[in-house]
Amino acid sequence: MHSRFSQWLLAAVLLLFISCSKEVSNENKIPSGKGDFYATINGNLWNADSIQQVLVGSNGVGIGGLSKTGEEVSMILPELKAGTYTLNAQSVSYALDGNVFGTVSTLYLSNVSTAGGTVTITAIDTVNHLVSGNFQLTLINPTDNTTKTLTSGIFDFIPYIVNLNVTFKPPLNVSTDTLNAVIDGVAFKSGTVQTVIDNTNGQLTIAGIAASGPQDISLLMPANITPGTYNLDYGSGIYVGIYNPAPNVNLYSLASGQLTIVSNDPVTKRIVGSFNFTASPTGGGTPVVITAGYFSVIHQ
Repeated sequence: MHSRFSQWLLAAVLLLFISCSKEVSNENKIPSGKGDFYATINGNLWNADSIQQVLVGSNGVGIGGLSKTGEEVSMILPELKAGTYTLNAQSVSYALDGNVFGTVSTLYLSNVSTAGGTVTITAIDTVNHLVSGNFQLTLINPTDNTTKTLTSGIFDFIPYIVNLNVTFKPPLNVSTDTLNAVIDGVAFKSGTVQTVIDNTNGQLTIAGIAASGPQDISLLMPANITPGTYNLDYGSGIYVGIYNPAPNVNLYSLASGQLTIVSNDPVTKRIVGSFNFTASPTGGGTPVVITAGYFSVIHQ
């Protein structure tokens, strides 16, 4: 079981596949599984032998493949047009590598630090709706600065569809964002802070991922929350604290904790606050005490 934040991020990563699969199954217009999509990742062959799709959205195009082992490679470009696109921390284009069976801490990105590479669209068949090209990427995991090198990347004759209701949003990496705390007396400092708003219910999730190791702390609250103090109670589903000390280990603010909002600027979108809670496993076990929590983040 992943944290709610991990579940959201993996779902966002797979937006490309989900949207394409629905469109293909509903309309049966596009051939599926007819192309090649593979690369060498850190010296090992990766093959998108589960799903291969291209989705043209309102603000770009997503090229994605998923292997049967759960490893996924996606590249987001500004348009469906032949040419070479350069990816780096400043580019509109970006790429990512993740595993749907892993957690948020296993995500590798092209838009952080010295990561980057190129993606080339070599051919577009507008009659049969097929795209071909190649890619070379160096991706970095911002939680521990490990690297994945993708070489000899090929996507040939991959089906594409158009769904202008889809908008691609890159993983946020705002250097001024902070989430810190003390966990059982030991200082916790985030190496990466991520935010997301669920448009279906207006809930904001703020997640801080440790600079070293797999730990992360997540806070759930309404995006339009006003200054004040709120009880962190997992049962409410509205104000929630989550602590993940390791992959697939989730502890929640079951009955104890407070969230204090100092400010939530509707113009700059910066929200500042503090928190404390006792994180407990739902099935019983040893709780963890989280104190002196502080965050200052921009949410979109």
